[in-house]
Amino acid sequence: AGRFKDEGPVHSMTIPHGFWMDRYEVTQQQFKKLMVINPSSTDYTANLPVNKVTWHEANEYCERLTKLEKQRNSLPLGYVYRLPTEAEWEYACRAGTDNAYSYGDNTKLLSQYGWWAGNSKTGRPSPVGSLTPNPWGFYDIHGNVFEWCLDTYRAYPGGSAFSDSGKLKVLRGGAYYCPRGILRSACRAEPQEPEYRWILAGFRVVLAPPLGQAED
Repeated sequence: AGRFKDEGPVHSMTIPHGFWMDRYEVTQQQFKKLMVINPSSTDYTANLPVNKVTWHEANEYCERLTKLEKQRNSLPLGYVYRLPTEAEWEYACRAGTDNAYSYGDNTKLLSQYGWWAGNSKTGRPSPVGSLTPNPWGFYDIHGNVFEWCLDTYRAYPGGSAFSDSGKLKVLRGGAYYCPRGILRSACRAEPQEPEYRWILAGFRVVLAPPLGQAED
């Protein structure tokens, strides 16, 4: 109920590898440590998710993290840090469910799991991990900040999209400023150009086999 035209048709996806996903969105402290800069809309606050970060910067962060962990000899063979694909992201978000949200369909419970327009009164993101995680332990997978995915935004097979330019990147999860429908597990709202510095955009990383990145 309430889905947008680019969310269908319902279809199955196979992820042919195992992967790990960070339980938290990347924080300002983590981002600044590797990238030196802090593009966020707030003054530096260690435990807030980094925001106003471009898709390119998110990828650069993952590349630097991979290099660092390789130097420490702590990466599993054949794995790197990168942005999640859209399929990986939704798989982790849903946590085995097929409901509107990972915890169910009751929107009255949403404020227990995600920061959105109904409970975020500060006009900025909230500290990561301060609400209830989804059934697989991922915090802020609904709301707080949108999360960049690796993919170029396209229609699902047999479906339609709001843009067929091939230039937009996928963002998932909704943000603190959004109405509740945008936080649904299936929602693909607000794809953006990869160089766009959006106040609502952050990211989280996965540890997974490398994939060829779609054209910018």
